[in-house]
Amino acid sequence: MNNLLQIREKINRARRLKQAQILATKNGEVIPYRKTVFEKRVRKAQKDLAN
Repeated sequence: MNNLLQIREKINRARRLKQAQILATKNGEVIPYRKTVFEKRVRKAQKDLAN
């Protein structure tokens, strides 16, 4: 693999990680991932979309 391709992959990976970290924060606080919390959010989102 070309060195430029490897560098591009690293940059893209870092960009995706940064975006995921931003999405995982709420008012500057990191929200821990819990399955029940995630499921509640999904149900709430589905309920909001249904209305």
